[in-house]
Amino acid sequence: MMPTFGMLFVSLLLIGALWWVKEMFGRWRADLEELRAPQTEWIPRLCLIGLWLVTLVIAFAAGGFIIIVLLAIISGLRSLL
Repeated sequence: MMPTFGMLFVSLLLIGALWWVKEMFGRWRADLEELRAPQTEWIPRLCLIGLWLVTLVIAFAAGGFIIIVLLAIISGLRSLL
């Protein structure tokens, strides 16, 4: 199977998704402290909650894609036997 620009685009999206999740999980303690602080306004709190909801969607999508790729690899290896 020849690599295509579509595969390159999906690969770049996966790399970007993994980078996003890594960066967000690196700052979860600071975000949790900011959410717990009583002096934090409600708009920054909503933005933090929104960022974490987006991160959750990205993590599920990236995880699903990785599982699909792993299943395809396992299926391909089983067909070789």
